[in-house]
Amino acid sequence: MFGHLVSTDIAEDVLKKIVADDIVHVYEGMPSLPRSAAVLAAKSEAIQSALDPAFKDAKPNGGTHLDSDAGVAKTPPPQADTEEKPRKNPKMKSHFWSWKDFQNEPLSDDELVAFLNNIIDHALAIVRPQLGDAKSKPRNRPEDKCHAIPLTYDANREDMQPDFLVMPIEAFLSDRRTVDQKYANFTVLLAVGEPKNKDFRSGLKRIRIRRAHPWVHSVLTMTVTKDKVALYTTTPSYFNTQVHMNRDCDTQPIQVRVNQRALVQKVLARYPEENTVVRELVQNADDAGAGNVEIEFQTKDYATKSFRDKTPNGILHDLTGIKAFKWIVRNDGEKFKKEDWGRLTNIADGNPDDQKIGAFGVGFFSVFSITERLLVISGDHSQRMYYEGDQLMVQLGTCEDSKWTIIEMEVKDEQLDMPTPFDLSRFCCTAVTFLVNVKKVTILLNGQLLSQITKSRTEAQKIPELPKELKRKREFMQVKSVEMIPQEVQVILTPLGHSAGSKKSTAKKPTGFFEIVEKAEPNRAETISRTASTRATTISTVKYRIYSAHISSNPSNDIVSGLEAATKKKPPSTFRYEAVHLTMDQYQQVMQGGSEEGSIGSVFRGVQALYSEVGEGHGSRLFIGQSTAQTSGIAVHLSSRFIPTVERGSIDIANGQVAKWNEELLYIGGFLTRLIYEQTMKDIRERWPKTASSPPKDLRQEALYIMNCFTFRHSTPSSKVGELLQNAFFTCSTSRSFPILSNLGIRDSKDVRHPHPDFQPFMKERAILDDALCQTKWTLIEQLPENYAVGVYTFRDVKEELESRIFDEKEMIACIGWWTKSFGVPNNQLSGKDTVADEYWKKEFSSVARFHSSSKTSPHPITLSTIKKFVDTRPRSSFAVQMDDPLPPDTIPIPFTRSLNPDQVNKALGWKHMTIVDWIRYLVSPGLEPSQDICKSHTFSEKVFTTLRTAWPSLQTSDRETIIALMQSVECIPTNQGHHKPQYAHFPEVDLFNELPVVQFVQHYSEYGIVLEALSVKRYLDWSVVKERLLSNTACSMMRLVSYLHAVRPYMVPEEFMAVKQLAIFASEGEGEARCCVHEIYRPDPLHRVLGLPVLVWGDARMIGPFGIPEVRYEYLNEFGLRQFPPLDLIIEKASSKDPPVRLSAYNFFVNHLESHYEKYNPADFSESAFLPCGKGDRPTQFGTPEEVLTSAEWEIFGFHTIHRSVPQRTWMRLKLRDRPSAAAIIKAMKERPPPSRETAKRWFDLLARKGGFASDDLAIISEMEIVPIQYAPVVGSSDGTNPDSPQLVAPRKCFYSPPDPIKAHHRAIFTYVDYNESGNSFLKMCGAKANPDCSDIVEAMIANPPGYLNKIEMYLEKYNMDKAQAQKSYLDDLRQVAAGYHSLSRDLRTKIERAPIFISFGKSRLVSDVSDGSVQTECSLRLAREILIADDLESQRLFSEHIFVTPKEEVFENFYRDHGSQSLSAHVKHVVKHGTFVSDDKDLRNKVIDRLKIFLHDQERTRLSDFQVSRWEDEVVFTVKYCKTLDISKELEFEHVRQLEEKQLVPIQEPALAGIENIQGKDTLWVKHQPDSNRQDWYDIAVALCRIIFKMHKTHDTLLLMTILDASLDDLRRRGYDVDNIRQNFENEAKGVERAAKANGGGRKQKGDGSPAPPFFSLSNLFLNWRKKKNQSGEFVQNQMDDMVTAALKMCATDPDEKQVNDNKSKGGKKQGDVKYCKSRETHLEQCIERTTNGMTVSKTPGSADPPKEELETFSSILAELGALFGLEPGKLHIFHQQHDLELMGSNRNNAIYFNLAHFKDKRALSSL
Repeated sequence: MFGHLVSTDIAEDVLKKIVADDIVHVYEGMPSLPRSAAVLAAKSEAIQSALDPAFKDAKPNGGTHLDSDAGVAKTPPPQADTEEKPRKNPKMKSHFWSWKDFQNEPLSDDELVAFLNNIIDHALAIVRPQLGDAKSKPRNRPEDKCHAIPLTYDANREDMQPDFLVMPIEAFLSDRRTVDQKYANFTVLLAVGEPKNKDFRSGLKRIRIRRAHPWVHSVLTMTVTKDKVALYTTTPSYFNTQVHMNRDCDTQPIQVRVNQRALVQKVLARYPEENTVVRELVQNADDAGAGNVEIEFQTKDYATKSFRDKTPNGILHDLTGIKAFKWIVRNDGEKFKKEDWGRLTNIADGNPDDQKIGAFGVGFFSVFSITERLLVISGDHSQRMYYEGDQLMVQLGTCEDSKWTIIEMEVKDEQLDMPTPFDLSRFCCTAVTFLVNVKKVTILLNGQLLSQITKSRTEAQKIPELPKELKRKREFMQVKSVEMIPQEVQVILTPLGHSAGSKKSTAKKPTGFFEIVEKAEPNRAETISRTASTRATTISTVKYRIYSAHISSNPSNDIVSGLEAATKKKPPSTFRYEAVHLTMDQYQQVMQGGSEEGSIGSVFRGVQALYSEVGEGHGSRLFIGQSTAQTSGIAVHLSSRFIPTVERGSIDIANGQVAKWNEELLYIGGFLTRLIYEQTMKDIRERWPKTASSPPKDLRQEALYIMNCFTFRHSTPSSKVGELLQNAFFTCSTSRSFPILSNLGIRDSKDVRHPHPDFQPFMKERAILDDALCQTKWTLIEQLPENYAVGVYTFRDVKEELESRIFDEKEMIACIGWWTKSFGVPNNQLSGKDTVADEYWKKEFSSVARFHSSSKTSPHPITLSTIKKFVDTRPRSSFAVQMDDPLPPDTIPIPFTRSLNPDQVNKALGWKHMTIVDWIRYLVSPGLEPSQDICKSHTFSEKVFTTLRTAWPSLQTSDRETIIALMQSVECIPTNQGHHKPQYAHFPEVDLFNELPVVQFVQHYSEYGIVLEALSVKRYLDWSVVKERLLSNTACSMMRLVSYLHAVRPYMVPEEFMAVKQLAIFASEGEGEARCCVHEIYRPDPLHRVLGLPVLVWGDARMIGPFGIPEVRYEYLNEFGLRQFPPLDLIIEKASSKDPPVRLSAYNFFVNHLESHYEKYNPADFSESAFLPCGKGDRPTQFGTPEEVLTSAEWEIFGFHTIHRSVPQRTWMRLKLRDRPSAAAIIKAMKERPPPSRETAKRWFDLLARKGGFASDDLAIISEMEIVPIQYAPVVGSSDGTNPDSPQLVAPRKCFYSPPDPIKAHHRAIFTYVDYNESGNSFLKMCGAKANPDCSDIVEAMIANPPGYLNKIEMYLEKYNMDKAQAQKSYLDDLRQVAAGYHSLSRDLRTKIERAPIFISFGKSRLVSDVSDGSVQTECSLRLAREILIADDLESQRLFSEHIFVTPKEEVFENFYRDHGSQSLSAHVKHVVKHGTFVSDDKDLRNKVIDRLKIFLHDQERTRLSDFQVSRWEDEVVFTVKYCKTLDISKELEFEHVRQLEEKQLVPIQEPALAGIENIQGKDTLWVKHQPDSNRQDWYDIAVALCRIIFKMHKTHDTLLLMTILDASLDDLRRRGYDVDNIRQNFENEAKGVERAAKANGGGRKQKGDGSPAPPFFSLSNLFLNWRKKKNQSGEFVQNQMDDMVTAALKMCATDPDEKQVNDNKSKGGKKQGDVKYCKSRETHLEQCIERTTNGMTVSKTPGSADPPKEELETFSSILAELGALFGLEPGKLHIFHQQHDLELMGSNRNNAIYFNLAHFKDKRALSSL
């Protein structure tokens, strides 16, 4: 939190403040007994007494006394604080503490972070003034839990590396030390511990966050525990601070004990590399002067045998699975001395001999990495070493004297995998490289030889004179001399050694050294010898040279002291410094070794080998006797007396005097490597041939190899080692010369230039870098210091090159290019010249530059100063001249400036552009060679025209005119008749008949058309001449003709062009090649020939004639009307041909070009053309029309065909084939081929039900087609009903698919019933078939034969022994059905009903036998409706019953009859009132009649009323009531169809009456017979008289109702439910409205009758009838009135009341509920069901039928409820009935109630699903 600024004083202040602020609780007592501890007050003296000892103890010790959990290394206190610490009073009280707010319950991560943050924030606030950092601010905790939380930040920076971090526990992996990558967003992070919250004592055990600061060498740690908060800062001086509470009491000092096992393990940790034991023991052997070393592995069985039983031969053949029980290492060096035995038992007691490698005295203990029991034998002494517990024990002994020093090691785990002999041998090859004494290493197993490594050196060759430029000494080390020692290492590997393989199982096949060094075949016989099989003993040998330098050392005393302190011995005064570097041949031979297929590799390559594998870099290391992990960075191994670090893996270059020693050694290494480089490059230079035209390949590769070997790479693990070596390599010489490879051999780097593309083509005598050194950046060239750097070209280099020789053309081109590019460029690095001197250098350049040209016109050397012009070769230049074209003498040949910027050429050299006019003027001048003469050479003439063609569009007019004038004067046009002047030459197409001189070029002449036309070459002839010759049948090629038309088309006037279309000048193929008009023939195509169409004659030549007239394709004639392909109707006609080849060709062409040529193809247009292949065989044998051929085979039952299988499906769509036939085709097929059997019909109907897809018009047609075989024929007149062989067919609309109800069983005698299963019946239903006969079917059957209809019913009843008298009842039932549904019939059918005697009627006739007594009988008859009367007057019916036929006495029949011509009886009876003497008027009776009529008329149906209006009678003149003494009424029947009887004549009948109405001149008088003896008025006759004038048609109950109303008082009427007052008010309002309307119309509007207003009627129908009349003056409806009417109508919708409601309830409308007509069973032939729907709707059904289906009923009611909701109607005001015999009846409204038919809904829903 505070960085390295934390001190004990600051920590003390923080802790005091935290305690004072009551953030922690301090207890007095033992931490182990928290319950007995007492909490001290935050600011009490007891607190202070607890803190003071802690602070007092911390300060003199520097805060170094740490808790065992602190995690910071314990270090001794500073020297200043070494005095004895005061002993703590043992009687001092013990204290401990805990966080006050720390919870006992488990904490979440967020809570833990917040808890710690609060503590840190508090601490920051305390110390900020002391730190003096005004910018430091408390952290703002981010919401991101995945990142550490910085506790401070710099206000002036966006981000800052925090000093202290708090992270959630999930930030750390399972080891609690490694941070998850998504949290690791800071430099170094370490956190240990986790929150544990089980009880008070455990609490938060520990959270430690440690962070290393990258800018200081310090580590900040904060530890928070239950008992302690501590801040630590560890600095380079190991200064520590800590503040803690409740320190433990001091105890007596105790001795520090060392865990020797752990100590040895710590030592072993310094040796992480493989084969460490072998390395250390071999190095010890070399220090002991041993020449031979044996390494033997023994198995347990072998090791436990006696010596004489150990036979080494013939025991093992394979090392697979072999475990080593014991390792034995022997050497023949000096025997142990006493001091040697002593050092063996002392860790870190090194060898003091300065000539020995060993220094630290710990290498030997590496043996304990594989063993815990060790035996050492040397001379006649032995020593055992083993562990007893954690202590290492030593036991001395004696033995038989031996020349060998032996180390025996039993492995730790009894049996370990032994090292593979191959890999161990590879390690030993490296290990012996720089050893002084060891010459041979032998590896054995149980006495058997596995491998043997032998090193031998020959006589050293001293380098006679070291280069003087090399500085032999830097500070205290000096190179005395250097010699080269040839060394050879040989490895013998037995088959047994091979059997274990290698960790790297297969060898890489070498690809060469580095990427730029090419492969070279090694000389295997000299260096490496291997056998072909790994089962044989292999001998591998490598030879190389060791550069050995004799070094003298004279370090200062400080260095000697420092080294002696570090290594425990003085540095050597003389020693050897050796280096190994392989030549290219040696290296490639090593790389090739072990590359055989299946080989395990080479012992000289790989990990810990002398050389790395291919592609793994240099891998060269620094050796200290043995190899270290430190690489040199170049391909040179270096061995000397380096001092390593404690880890032994690298050398120490950071620790004081040791670093100086090692740096001095690295300088000597740089000296030695520079010497090797200089010597090697010198050798290559001496062998480089002096006159080589190109670099010798082998020498070049060798030089590249050397330079790559000495290119410094990054050294590891310390990069500074490589840097120091590299610096010494370049600075150890005072010479400015550094040899490198160039294109001319080995040259000093200062004489070599970097290759540059601008200079390389012409600078031949100046050396440049080799290409390979330029390809990659990481080369030695890049590392050269400035004094050795390779330079760039200068202008003086160029001038010296020009002066020394004459350039050839390519060189001069490049030189001019460089000059123009660099001229005038400021600070041009390429030229090396000053821009001020550009003009001077231009003059110098032109004067010295000489060159040869390849041009024939310039055979002698040209001096650049003689040139004045050049050719501009830019793409947009005015013209382009070819390379070999003749040029004026002052113009430089084209190649010299072709690639240059013309503007720059002009600027740099002062040359001008040569114009095309200059060039043409030179060409037409005399004296040129014939091959370049425009008037003699066809070839050259064409070249000139090619140039002119390109330049012509861009030439100025003046230049064109000049060129035309120059060329028209010479014969420059090549023709088939020699050269001609332009005006006498013609274009080839003009010569249509091969007669004229035409231009002749190798290229097509049209290429030069624009120039030829400008020069006046003739393009065309007069068309009239050409036409005349063509029409005279002059021989002419069609190809030439088309070409001519194409050429002269721009010059033809429109009339001439149109005339060509009508000229018969085009030859068609065939005998005589008849001439036709172009629109009459087809293009020359094989298809057209096969189809027999007239085809244009055409050749195959690409070029026409000898003049290169290009073929103008006959497609050009398309513009004139040449037919390209047959039209659609013709190709279909040919495809329908009987000729198979024609049909096939036409069909294929048609199909392949449907989208391109015949996109308008419509199958319907070719319904009669049979061109589509069909049939069942492999090849189509039938062809059908588009209507007949389908893609689906299921339609074959109708006689259709299926497309042949050879036609791919992708073609079906293009042919617009259907998977089903059209409706018209199906209808046609059914009409032409009706189903022959019922089974066929069933298949038909099933398919059509599924896939018919007929429109309503189609179904109407099918409904009339006789396609349905009768299954159940009418039973009347046939015993069996059917003939299975030839079934009778009927139309669908004339058959029915459901059996009739029992009450309709007689329909079987009249109608045809069928059953074709559910699917077949569904199709018949679509075609008009019905489940049962409906109204229309019955009507049609009746109309067809009314008597026959009735007769069939009688015959049916008779057949089944039923009463024939029931026939009339059955007929009447059917007629009733018609009467109920006739409104849905068509107008035509209703007209037929009127004209057919289908109406049953009843009349009276006297029985012949009973004439005397007057008995009569009822007679039934079928008559026309107009011949029948409706008996609405019972008295008249009684009087005239024998003379009339009347309707059945049901309302449904009366309405039906009336609509078709029947009239009311009352309308045909004439009443004549004959009154007696007038007695008196009766105004009271008059008023009562008027008043009661208003009440009576209030609820009457307007349709039955006459034009009578009660308002007229308000006028006393219009209506009066009078009494008379006598009153008779004469009744006379006036009817056209009266029944005349012989026995009884029809005469008027007069009868007395009590009342009657007389109308005289529009005035009505009610005559009433005066009856003085009677107290009551006879209201019946009055009611009869009134009804006669009120109704057009009245009913019996009308008279009775009116009689009742007349007779009752107003109070009685009110009690009966009549709203008398409201009715009166409505009549008054209506009258006033009529009056206002009359006034608004000016009084001119007349009312019906006498103009009195009509009475109001308040039914639903009346509401809308009234609304229809309420329009504004413009005739438009008033919307608000419409809305009011609709609202009123909806409010009047009523539920269907039961009988009780009818009798008891009253409505606001005032009508008498008991007399209102409802949809009751007695009126509608329906009966109400018991249950209602779930939403409350009443349900009715036809009598005797089952209840409606529940599911469909609920669905229907839900739909109705939603519909009613739109109009605000509750479900209870909607009613459902189920009337199956009339499916067309949707519903009705009756007496303000709305009814809907469920059967209609079911029927329409079923149809929609189909």
